[in-house]
Amino acid sequence: MHFEFEHLGTPTSFELPEGVHLLGGGEDDHVRLEGLPPGLLTLRIEGHRLMVEARRTFTVAGVMVPPDVARLVLPGEEVGLPEGMSLKLLAPGADTERQVGTVAVLKHLLGDTEESLVSRAASLQCLTGADVGRCFALAEARTELGRSLEMAVRLRDIAVSRRHACIRQQEGAFLLEDQDSPNGVYLNGKRVEAPQALQDGDIIELGRTLLRFQAPAAEPIAEPPPEEQAAPSPAPEPESPSVERERAPVRSRGRGDVGLLVLGAGLALVGLLATYVLTG
Repeated sequence: MHFEFEHLGTPTSFELPEGVHLLGGGEDDHVRLEGLPPGLLTLRIEGHRLMVEARRTFTVAGVMVPPDVARLVLPGEEVGLPEGMSLKLLAPGADTERQVGTVAVLKHLLGDTEESLVSRAASLQCLTGADVGRCFALAEARTELGRSLEMAVRLRDIAVSRRHACIRQQEGAFLLEDQDSPNGVYLNGKRVEAPQALQDGDIIELGRTLLRFQAPAAEPIAEPPPEEQAAPSPAPEPESPSVERERAPVRSRGRGDVGLLVLGAGLALVGLLATYVLTG
């Protein structure tokens, strides 16, 4: 891995193999730089991944990093050191090295360290550069990227052209195109020569800016509503005793009642006859 150390405007290049290296001004430091405290930086190189940790506060690309906190350093980023010194990780020069040294590795590294926000619209998340942390929605059929104020995705990167690239939607896919920019557009480490379809998690490189593409979240399948069950019929309310009496069936007259009527009529007739005989 190639580095460039700068002090008082004088750059010095050096190379480190894979492993753990101490950088400082002590005799036991693997990389000894005069004027630095002993064991100031710990550099962990795993393949093309560089993690930097320091015993005191330092900066990476102008952003403060607390002590004893490991920080992933990307190609081209500068590590600020005391006394106006700096350490810069040099980007590989050839395209073949670029694939394994820049964004191709970032695709899975950054996916392990940061969780993407779930969104119904596709978006771009800025990972490096002056616009780091910003998120741009891709809601239009065509979205242009560049440094111009007219761009929907405006990047404050002097290495980005005024009209650098565009992303257009076509039949549900998102296609990345280069707008004839001098520095080119790279997708996962490969230069974009023709429109390329984007996949969730792809890394787009424009100038010194890295953008991660997030595909839109799938719409949840609506479940059919449960069938409505017939409501049970309400139980009949108890009726009052008076109503029950009204609805009680009328009892029919039996043979005993008829006999009493005949007997009464006969007694009445006998009484009339006796009265007529006595008065006659």
